[in-house]
Amino acid sequence: MIESTLGKLKVGDGHPVRIMGVINLTPDSFYSGSVKRTDEEVIDLALQMERDGADIIDLGARSTAPYKTQEISIEVERRLLERAVRLVRSKVNIEVSADTTRFDPARAAIAAGATIINDVYGLRERGGEEVARLISCKDCSLILTAHEIRPRSLRDPLRRISDALSESLRKAQFAGIPERKIAIDPGIGFFSDARLSNVEWNTTVISKLDKLRESFNLPICIGISRKRFIGKITGGKQPEERLFGSLGATAIAVFKGCNVIRTHDVFATLDVVRVAEAIRRAGNI
Repeated sequence: MIESTLGKLKVGDGHPVRIMGVINLTPDSFYSGSVKRTDEEVIDLALQMERDGADIIDLGARSTAPYKTQEISIEVERRLLERAVRLVRSKVNIEVSADTTRFDPARAAIAAGATIINDVYGLRERGGEEVARLISCKDCSLILTAHEIRPRSLRDPLRRISDALSESLRKAQFAGIPERKIAIDPGIGFFSDARLSNVEWNTTVISKLDKLRESFNLPICIGISRKRFIGKITGGKQPEERLFGSLGATAIAVFKGCNVIRTHDVFATLDVVRVAEAIRRAGNI
C-alpha cells in the first residue's frame, strides 16, 4: 500500500487522486495564464481553485524551467512567496505548497503557513541540504522532483530518473525527513537527451509511471499541464492552446498510477482524473 501525507492530506492508494492547483507570482512562467501579480488576483484564483476541487494550492515565485532566460533574486522570491502564502493560507481551507528550491524563500513560506515544499531540483542544488534540514525541523512534507546535476549519456529515461530520485531520497533521509511525508515527481520537461526528442522522453516516462511506483513505493506527483511536449505533439500549439492535450496526458498518467496531478486548470482536470481513476480501479477488480 503506497501512502504518504502532504501537509495533513493523505495521498496514495486508497485515496482519491489529489489535485494541485498552480499559481505563479512572477511573469517568467512559461504559461502567462497562471501568473497573478496582485493580492486580489492571487486570492481570487486560490478561492476559485478550492471551489473547483483542488486539494492543494502550489505557489511559485521563480521559474525553474531549464530554458528560462532570467533569474529571480532570492530576496524577491522570498518576499513574494511569503506574502502570497500568508494571503492564501488565510482564505482557503486546503493545503498550501511552496514551489521553491532555496532556503530563505522556503523558510519564509513555512513561517507564513506552507505545509509542503515542492523542490523541483530534488534537494540537489546548492543549499539543498539546508532546505532538507529545514523541512525536517519544521515537520513539513516534501515533493521531490527528479533532477540531474549533470546530464548522463545513459539512454534510458526511467533509469536516469530513478537514479536521480534515489540520490534525492538519500539526502532527505540523511536530514531526517520520513518517507511517509514524501511524494516523488519524475520531472516532466526537465530532462534532455541528444538521442531522444522532448516528445519521446516525456511520453516514455508517462507510459512507465507504474514501474516508477513499483521501484519507490511512494506516491507520484506529476506536472504535465500545458508543457512543451504537448505543444509539439499537437502541431506546435502555444501554452494557451494546450489544455486538451494536457488532459489527454493526464488521463494516461492517472491510469498508470499517478497520485497527485499538478495543473493550471483545476476545473477541467478534475473530471478527467475521476474518470481515469475509476477505469484504473475497475482494472484491479
